[in-house]
Amino acid sequence: MWPDLEQKIVAALPQDERFVGGFSVMRATTGQDSVSSDAPAERRPRVLAGEGGLWGAVISAFFKGVINDVGSPSTREGTEDPAKRPKRQRKNASFFGGWDSLAGQWLAAAQPRSRAGLVTTVVLTDKQLRFVYVPSRRLTGRLGDTVELGASFSPGSLTWTRRRNTHLDVQFGFTDGSWGTVMVAPEEDFLKVFPATLSHTVPIP
Repeated sequence: MWPDLEQKIVAALPQDERFVGGFSVMRATTGQDSVSSDAPAERRPRVLAGEGGLWGAVISAFFKGVINDVGSPSTREGTEDPAKRPKRQRKNASFFGGWDSLAGQWLAAAQPRSRAGLVTTVVLTDKQLRFVYVPSRRLTGRLGDTVELGASFSPGSLTWTRRRNTHLDVQFGFTDGSWGTVMVAPEEDFLKVFPATLSHTVPIP
């Protein structure tokens, strides 16, 4: 993780939490079917409301078009029927679980909506797995000063991580049986936090 990004995150954490590691996340590159890991727009949190302004909204709309971040239809639904889980495992599905499942909440937090450019990070502390959002100018990459803490998860609620393919798409599996996929970067930062990540050749647990 860049030193200046880590410094901003550490300063924003609650005083009783100690930073252990972190990495950036983005929408997964794979999976466009009705149960993909693309969270419906109404599930995605609005963050960094004070950043960007009108010009930021215009730039944001442009970049959403460039990267095809147009949001998923509200009809896009997760599947949490236990009877369908074995089939999803065999098909290496990008998402299994409803949007209220732990994986559904994880995916929504990983796909925030904002007028500002931002870096979405997952941060492991000695107490929590936290999503942290840091503004970043899209053209220059310069980080802003406002840092927003997002959803947090108990580290014990995450039971496994697995590469979905040979790219940087990684599945995160939770204690309720759900899993979801996001792209992680940089890879070395992710592996420092989750060194026991399963290979894509290992079946989904």
